[in-house]
Amino acid sequence: MRRRAMTVTMAAFFAAMMLFSDVEIFADQESSTEVTTETQVTTTEQVHTTETKADNSKEKPETNKRKETKKKEGKEKKNSHKKVRSKKKRTETKKKIYKKEEITSQNSFTKDQKGQKEYLGSYFYFNQADAMWNHNNLSLHSSGCGPTAVAVCISNLTHQWVTPVDTASWAEKNGYYSVSGSLHSAIPAMANHWGLECKGLYKNKIQIEKALKSGHMVVGLMGSGYFTKKGHFITLLGMDKSGKVEVADVGSRSRSQKKYELSFIIENSKSADAGGPFWEIWNRKEDKKSKKKQNKTTDRILKKQEIIQRFYADLQSDLTEFEREIPMEELLLGVKDQTFQSHSSKINRHLRNLGKQLNDEKLVKISETYSFGMDGIPVYDEKTCFSVPTYLERYCNY
Repeated sequence: MRRRAMTVTMAAFFAAMMLFSDVEIFADQESSTEVTTETQVTTTEQVHTTETKADNSKEKPETNKRKETKKKEGKEKKNSHKKVRSKKKRTETKKKIYKKEEITSQNSFTKDQKGQKEYLGSYFYFNQADAMWNHNNLSLHSSGCGPTAVAVCISNLTHQWVTPVDTASWAEKNGYYSVSGSLHSAIPAMANHWGLECKGLYKNKIQIEKALKSGHMVVGLMGSGYFTKKGHFITLLGMDKSGKVEVADVGSRSRSQKKYELSFIIENSKSADAGGPFWEIWNRKEDKKSKKKQNKTTDRILKKQEIIQRFYADLQSDLTEFEREIPMEELLLGVKDQTFQSHSSKINRHLRNLGKQLNDEKLVKISETYSFGMDGIPVYDEKTCFSVPTYLERYCNY
């Protein structure tokens, strides 16, 4: 019995010892796990400072990975937003530059904001693409170059405010215009409807040049080339002294600011019917007024030229034989000399009468302060001389 009791006691003791040793081993393993987890957390905290402390569970490394991926995604989104913003800034900058360029290119254009009138130099100008002409079903932006070009002619030649909408509406109503464009016969039809004369010039360079120099306008139909890819009407406004043509391109303000050789414009035109591709347009009433003015001006010039010729003839008959041998350019070369008290020579008298007949105060004053003929030659000085023939040439060059 004692042996059994001893055996049972020993067995219980050894069992208790085994239990105790197991508990220590488990505790050691648990503590080592905690240390490992904290180390991983510390390392992660050093790399990612914004992360929170990890838990002691086994799922915490996976949580950290998720946070890292989320952070990467967040950074990528931020970078993408930055790229988008930078692109927006670039496009905005480009737009600003374009606007500046557009404003710079419009220096020769002026606008009457109250009446919405735009001028190219001293001419009325319309652009078919402007919004104010396109709030309708007329398709002026895409097809309205013909009515717009004629509107430029009508407004300038009649001094009335006739817009592209007015011309296009009339042309559409009468079958000359549609969304496909204008008939060639629409140009003379629109001009005649607003009381203007129109004549087809074909491609006759001499006739086109003559029309422009007469103050008439010319509508031209351009083909594939510099002004357009297909077909496009423009207005030839006039010709300057150097022979360059001023153009109102109703589809482009930039092209309207340039001057062109007439031969270049003709080369860029296309074949057309109804007398085209160039049509001369003018106002008969204005032509009559301008002719009257020209006739009056011509009459005045002729009268003054007759007076000058009479002056030379009268002076020549009043000269002595010796004075007639001296060239007229030398005799009529006056010298301002303060020593002469009076300037009453025959040349001075004739010159004074000439000044009064021409109503020229300068000539009258010259006759009173300058010496001519034999009185002036001895004291000749280029700095103080006055040439009467050179001065009178301006009356012959009007």
